[in-house]
Amino acid sequence: MKKDLTEKDGRLILLLTLLGAFAAVVMIPYQKGIGLLDILIETYHISFTIAAIINVIQVTLYTLIASAIGLHLARRVGFNVSYLRGLVYKNKTVPLSLKWIMIAILGSAVGTLIIAVLEVKVFQPHLVTQLVPNVSLWKIGLLMFYGGIVEEILLRLFLLSLIVWICSISYRKQSRPIPKYIYWIAILVSTLLFGLGHLPATATVFGEITSLLFIRAIVLNGLMGVFFGYLFWKKGLEYAIIAHMLGDVFLHVVWHSLFT
Repeated sequence: MKKDLTEKDGRLILLLTLLGAFAAVVMIPYQKGIGLLDILIETYHISFTIAAIINVIQVTLYTLIASAIGLHLARRVGFNVSYLRGLVYKNKTVPLSLKWIMIAILGSAVGTLIIAVLEVKVFQPHLVTQLVPNVSLWKIGLLMFYGGIVEEILLRLFLLSLIVWICSISYRKQSRPIPKYIYWIAILVSTLLFGLGHLPATATVFGEITSLLFIRAIVLNGLMGVFFGYLFWKKGLEYAIIAHMLGDVFLHVVWHSLFT
């Protein structure tokens, strides 16, 4: 039985890895427009093309590893990727729930609107450096693929599954159900770690980390993570991906256009 389950992750791992590679490739115009690969280019004296290829390979490898480990752990703690699994193995596909897709859309729209308002009305008035991306909206819109696919595989499928798996060892050994509070703790911890992970980039842009910038990094990068984690827990990775992709569109394209 265990061998069969392992074998049945193979195609799904491949699919998620290919989606991660696709997201990395699609991100290249945005990376070029905003100069994200300049440090790599200057440090190793390579062309933008080589730097972009290296970045695509890195993202693909991260996605491969996170998918393989994440799927293994997710199955043991009650998370699922039912729709995509049914799709790649041509089993009886679990249809996507229109109700939960609407929840994903509404939650992403409202959540990112709150983030946009906080950024414009609360944080930006107190920031010396104003963040105004000098790239086209269509390039900014490409963020939806990296955020929705790669970040959800890394943060939800891998990290969230790992935290729940670690925190539930004693329950699983006794064949007891995993308490809901463990899932909530894992969602909050993974979201907090994601927010903290943005501090180095924040320091690069602003030169130092003040208490305001610390709160900004945690709130703006973590607020939607709770919602995405909840969707992953209750319905599956597909819903978290849909919500995250739509959230990036709302935040970086719709609300950006409205507020600027």
